[in-house]
Formats: sequence, structure tokens, C-alpha cells
Amino acid sequence: MPKYLVRLLTFTLLLAAIPVFSIGMLSYYIASRDIEEKVNEGNVQILLQNQMRLEQMLRSVELAAVQYTNSSLVKDTIYSELTYDDFQIIGDLAKGLYNLQVLPGVANTYLVKLQEQWMISNLGFKTTEDYPDREGLSHYSAHPQNLFWIAPGSDNPDMVRLVIKLPMISTTAEPKALLIVEMSRSDLDKTLTSNTQLGNIYVLNKERSPFLDNPDSQEIPTPILEKLRAAGEEQGQFTEDASIVNYIVSPYNNWSYVSIVSLDAVTKESKKIAVITLNACLIIFIAIAAIAFFGSRRMYSPIRRLSHIMEQLGGEPIDLKRQDEFAVIQDRYQALFSMRKQLQQQLQGQTPQMREFFLMKLFLGQITEDEFVHKGKTYGFTYSQKTLGVLVLQIDTLQDTRYRESDKELLLFAINNIVGEVIAASQMVGTLLLDQSQVTLLTAPTNDANETKAYFHDTAEQIRAKVHEFLQLQASIGVSQGFVRYTDAMNAYAEALEALKHRISLGNDIILHYGDNASMIGTGDNIFGPLKHLEDVLLNALKSGDAASALGYYDQYVAAIMERSVQFNNYQILMVQLIARIYGLVQQQGETLENLIGSNSVVNQFMKLRTVQDISAWFKKELLPPTLVFLRQRFESQYTNTALQMVQMIHDQFDQDISLESCAAQLNFNPVYLSRVFKKEIGVTFIDYLTDYRIRTARQWLEETDLKIVEIAERLNYTTSTGFIRSFRKLTGMTPGQYRDTHTKSK
Repeated sequence: MPKYLVRLLTFTLLLAAIPVFSIGMLSYYIASRDIEEKVNEGNVQILLQNQMRLEQMLRSVELAAVQYTNSSLVKDTIYSELTYDDFQIIGDLAKGLYNLQVLPGVANTYLVKLQEQWMISNLGFKTTEDYPDREGLSHYSAHPQNLFWIAPGSDNPDMVRLVIKLPMISTTAEPKALLIVEMSRSDLDKTLTSNTQLGNIYVLNKERSPFLDNPDSQEIPTPILEKLRAAGEEQGQFTEDASIVNYIVSPYNNWSYVSIVSLDAVTKESKKIAVITLNACLIIFIAIAAIAFFGSRRMYSPIRRLSHIMEQLGGEPIDLKRQDEFAVIQDRYQALFSMRKQLQQQLQGQTPQMREFFLMKLFLGQITEDEFVHKGKTYGFTYSQKTLGVLVLQIDTLQDTRYRESDKELLLFAINNIVGEVIAASQMVGTLLLDQSQVTLLTAPTNDANETKAYFHDTAEQIRAKVHEFLQLQASIGVSQGFVRYTDAMNAYAEALEALKHRISLGNDIILHYGDNASMIGTGDNIFGPLKHLEDVLLNALKSGDAASALGYYDQYVAAIMERSVQFNNYQILMVQLIARIYGLVQQQGETLENLIGSNSVVNQFMKLRTVQDISAWFKKELLPPTLVFLRQRFESQYTNTALQMVQMIHDQFDQDISLESCAAQLNFNPVYLSRVFKKEIGVTFIDYLTDYRIRTARQWLEETDLKIVEIAERLNYTTSTGFIRSFRKLTGMTPGQYRDTHTKSK
């Protein structure tokens, strides 16, 4: 068999065997552990179920016994003497005991009067000498608790007793009577259930001695019992004597509930899983081994064919049992390295793109000094003593041109080509498009500062002129200060961008040098405060939907900013602040600016604007018009609703002391504002409408009722009938009496 095929087959078999058997062992471990956990969980659940079932029975008996002892009949009886003649009382007491005895598990009940030494039970009225455990009565009386349970012991092997000392609340230690309820141990045993696969259930008393167990259970082994007695926790688990033991100590009566299951029963299923897992792993390994054998042969077939080709081409036979096939192939393919020169030539074709990418990283500050030393020479960047500079060109605006905003990237690409033709190759270092700008890195022919600045300016002027000539566009160019080290290109790029921001005060289509306009830059001190009044006036105009006033106030606002010669950054801050206030105004009316202008983010759209002209045009065309339309609709709707509310108040309160001031108090508006709203929407003043409605109501009453004129005046809230008659005559041309007479004659 060939040497490499043997290696391949051996490696494949090892690669298959390790994960298969590892997974099998891990699966068996996880499965066996899960089974043990499930068994333990099952034991705990069954233990809790038995505890709850048994304690529910005990609590039911305890509750019924306490209710019986708290009955007035029992309370009166323990403080009085009772004889055989009191058969009526005895019968009532026995009846109560009988009601207790019918509860599940209750075998006997006793009401014992200690001083008179009588007791009542299911056998009737007897003396305490007939009680089966007379010595126990004295122990019960001396017990520190007034209500307690007594588990079966050597003196009482078959009964669980509930003892209640009467009265339950007493200032003396000596009780007057005892209520004893005995529950059959055999009945309680029946309440304990268990799954035979999950072991047996036991109940231990306070002294950790077993007194209850489920049917067919065996005696608790001594080592387990000793360990249970030594346990101090309220709940736990341990392994002892080839068994898993779970126990719970009940806080109700300090009884312990114990579950014991044999380890053999737990591991029985685990052993089955081990056998199944082993068989499955063997089957899988055999199947994989068969696949590996045939797969290795298939994988080796190309190597075999390639070896034959090498043998035929080389003319020398190859002993595959002794020689490594890949070593032979390696030797025969040494000739392929002769193509290295050709591959390098192809790589050089990608150099311009790599150079541009390297230049972009240089402007973004992602090239360190050490990295530039190692990689810069590869892309043609070598240190020299010539001064470098950065020119950043930005299109000022596309408004009133034949271009659209979507054409900006194509225009910048065209400008980048123009720059490549304008600047001589000896002075050009590189150009690229970066963040809506065309960026140029060039060298000056001299190191003199003034001559360098003049050269950069002339070059920028040539570029600007060519852009005018070929594209008919207004473009501004920012020029950085001169520098020597290439790694300072990032700072120079930032300087050129900073210079372009001075267009806010100097205008568009200009060339700006960094540092030349420092004296013209406003400090920005005290520019926010004086503009607050103009903002408020503009917002008030927006609230009322007055488009002409709002646009006029906006122009005043922009003019006030420009008078202070603020930097472009401060101008953007002020505009963003204004947008935020407009946003809040629209949001108060339940709408958003994004929905009004159809944009995902108003602020993001604003931040794309580069010049003051673009910002003003965007405000007047995109932002303010839809905002004005929306707020005007809300303003008019608010006017109408307010006026209708006032009309309804007049109709409801015309017979009361209603006034414009009372309406304003109810609607939380200024009376002057309400008077203006009512006049605008209804067409008459508030007083005229109120008077007219009262007179119309008076005419109806004069026509349909026999009310006196004085009564009508009082009902309409006139202070005197004279005032009512005067108002009536003013509106109808006749007195109320004349109006009634005319209406009566017409009938």
C-alpha cells in the first residue's frame, strides 16, 4: 500500500475514533448523571407530597379540635362541675367529640377534666381511671406547650395523639382539662405512598425514631438512622449503606420525612444506557472506518494520478512505498517559481488603488510613523525636504444649476480628474475623494513660506477656474499650512476643512487659507442669549400658522446670527437648537417632524448641508412649510373647539350668573383670549350672544307658558325686571307684555 495512503487512512481512523468514543463516554456520563438527578428530584417531590398530605390531615384534625375547644359549651364546662345528671351537656360534648372522630384517621377522642377526674369519650361519661394511659395525663399537663403532637412510642405504639390543654390561653401552668385526639397509626401509614422504583418513605418523630412507613417497606438500617439523628440541617441528601437518602425536617412538628432508595435501582437504567451507548459507538466507528477506507482511496486517487504524470514527465520511476508522494511532487514543481516575475508584474497593476487606499489612511491618521517608514516606500512615498500641502475642494451648492443632489458624487469624480490634469506630475503626490470632498496632496517647488503659499493659491485658483469652465459650478477650496512629514497630512486635512468653514462669513466660490481669517472669526460669546427673543417670536408665529410672519422672523434670525460673524460650528449649533424647539412644538400637538417632511432623521438631513445658503433654502422649502400647514390646522381646530365649548356653556348656564370670566376660569384661558376667539368664530361678542339667547328663551316662555314677566326675569338671572324689559324691547322692538298680547291674538 502506498506510504501516503497508509498515513491518510490511519489519520482518518484516529480522527473518527477519538470523537466517537469521546462523545459516547460523555453521553453516558451525562445520561447517568441526569438519571440520578431525576431520581433524586422524584424522591424529593414524593417526599414533599407525602409531607403535605400527612400534614394536611393533621392540620385538619388540629383545626377541628381547636374549633371544638373554643366553643362556648366547652369553655363553660371546664369551669363548672359536671355529674351524671348533666346528661344534656354530656350529650352535647360527646356529639362534638363524635364530629371530630369522623375525620379521616381519627380513632378516639377524649375530653378529660383533671380536677373532677372525669372524661367523655366514645364510650360515654367515665372517670379518668378508665383512660388507657393515666400516667400520660400528668405528663401532658406538665408539657410546656398548650397544643402539641405526640408520636407513637414504646408506651403508645399504635397511636398518634394531639393534646390540647384547656383553656388554651391561661395564666397558670396547671390546665383545667385536656382534649386528646388519637389517630390510628395504620390509617396514617396508608397516606404514605411511594414509587417502588424510587424507594421507601419513612416518618420519624422528634427523636429521629421511625413510627410511620409506606406498605412493604423494610426497617431503616442502623447506619442510616444514626446519620439522620446526627444531621443538623432541615433538608439534605447523603449516600450511606449503598442507598441514597433524602430527608426533610418539618417545621410544623419537627417530624422528619425520609426517602431511601437503593443505588442499584438508580444505576440499573444507567447500565442499560452504557451497553446501548457502547454498541452504538462500535457501530458508528465501524461505519466510519468503512467510509474512511473507501474515502481515503478516493481522496488518494488524484495524488496517484498526479504521481503517474510526474513519473511519465520525469522519466524516472517512483517507488510509492518508500518515497513520499508530496516530496516528489514538490521537487517536480520547482520550475513553477520561474513565474514569480510575471506575478509581480500583475501585482504592480494594483499599485494605484493600493496607493489611494494608503493615502486615505494617511489623511485619517491611521498610519503611524513606523508604519509609514516600512510601507510608504512601497507606494512611492519617500521623505524629502520639499514642503507639502493639502487642498480640499467642496461644491458650494447645486441650487439653480442643471445638476441634482444625486449627481454630487459623479461631479466630485469629474473634479478629481480635472485636478489630476491641472497639477504637474512632479508636484502631485496623490488625490482622492473623501467625505463629500475632493482632497489633493501636493508638494511645492520651493521651501520658502511665502512662495509656497502663493504656489498653493495659484494652483487652487487654476483648479477653481477649470471647474467653472467645464462644469459651471461654484466651488470653494481650503488650503492648509505647509508641512514636511507625511504623517502630518491628517492635521493639514483638518486645517483645510476648518478654513472652508469660514464661508459662512466670507461667501462662496472662494479660496481660503488656514490662519488668514482668525481676526474675522467671532468668539461666540453672548450670541445665544440675544437670539432667544427672535426664537420665541418665530415659534409664536409658527403656533398661529402665520406663514408670512414666520418666514420674515426666520430671515431676521439668520441676519442676527450673521451680524455676529459666528463660526460655522456655532451656526450649526444655533440651527440645531431651533430645530429642536420646532420639534418640541410639533410634538406637543401629537406629531413628529419626520412624518411632516418625510425623512427618517431631520437632524441627519440637516447635518449634510454645508453652506448657509443651503441651510436657509432647506428651512424655507423643506422644514417650515409643512410645519406651518400642520400647526395652522391645529390652531384653527383649537379656535373652533373653544368657541363651541363656550356656546354650550351659555346654553347650559344661561339661567345662572355666567360671564366671560367664569368661562375663562372653567376652560383655563385668559378672558381676553376667549373674547377674541368667540368673536372670530361666532361673529358676535360673548355678551351679545348671551343676551340674544336669553331673549329667545324668554320669547318661547311668553308664547308657551303663563309665567309672569317678573318670574321670567328672575329665571333668566336678571337682577330687576326693568333691565329684562329694556333688553327685550331693544332686541324685539316691543315689551314682553306687548309680545305676549300679540302672540295671544294671533292664536
